[in-house]
Amino acid sequence: METQPNPFVVLIDRLAQDGLADEAVRLNELLRQTAWTTGTEFLGEFGLAMKRMRKSVRSRASAETKAAFRSAAKAVRKAWPLMFWF
Repeated sequence: METQPNPFVVLIDRLAQDGLADEAVRLNELLRQTAWTTGTEFLGEFGLAMKRMRKSVRSRASAETKAAFRSAAKAVRKAWPLMFWF
């Protein structure tokens, strides 16, 4: 059985490759340096951080990074279906 790469790790790596270091660092802190009570709490905070950086990702990121952003957003929406509605 083939496993899919973690969409959050992929997004962080892609942001760093595109020179969006501040965005990558922020998401990396949420993923790897913060203790969460629940997975849903993590997904909510990660999704909110993604929402705050949407504008810079749209204007400065490569097509691959935009695809990684969409993939991570899809994972967030499993717990928070309306997260990227607005």
